[in-house]
Amino acid sequence: MKTKTLTWIALASVLTLAVACTNKQGETEAPVFITLNLPNQPLVMNVNNPVPLQVQTIELNSHLKNPSASDPQHFADVQVSFYTVDFFRQDGGTLVPPKQTFAAAGLLPSGGTLTLTGFPILTGAAVQQSPFDQLLAFNGGIDRETGLNEIHMFYHLIFFGDTVSGHRVQSETATGDFIAQ
Repeated sequence: MKTKTLTWIALASVLTLAVACTNKQGETEAPVFITLNLPNQPLVMNVNNPVPLQVQTIELNSHLKNPSASDPQHFADVQVSFYTVDFFRQDGGTLVPPKQTFAAAGLLPSGGTLTLTGFPILTGAAVQQSPFDQLLAFNGGIDRETGLNEIHMFYHLIFFGDTVSGHRVQSETATGDFIAQ
C-alpha cells in the first residue's frame, strides 16, 4: 500500500515538473516576454582587422503574456540592462570564443518595440584570440580543426532587464550566424 502511494506521489511530481518546464513565456514573473529580430544574412568578420563584430540592427519586441490585458500605467515597460552572447561552431570545429556579456540601455515599452543599432557580439580582443588567430597568414591561414580558411559560427543572443515595477525579464534566445575570414 505504501509503495503504491509513493509511486503515485512520484508520478504526480514528475508530471507537475514536466508541465512547469514547458512554459517558456511564464519563466519570469513579469507580465511581458521579449522576442528578438536579427538580420537574416550572416555577418562577415575580417580577422586581419581586429574591431568588434557588431550586429547593425537588433529589434526587441515586448508582448503582454495576457493578450487581452493592457498597461496604461506602463508598469510592464522593460529597462534593458545587458545581454549575453554564446557561440557554437557551424562548420564541425569545436573551439569557440568565451561567452560575451555587454551592457545595454534602453526602455522597451510594453507591447512595443525597441530598435538597437551597432551592438557588438564579439570584442576586438576576442577577434585576435583562438580560434580566429589560426586564420591569420602568419599562423597558416587555415583552421586546424576543419582545414578551411574560414570559420562559420552561430551565436545565441539573450537580453536581460527589469520591468518598471521591478520584475526581472529575459528575452527569448535569438540565433544569428557569422563567417570569420
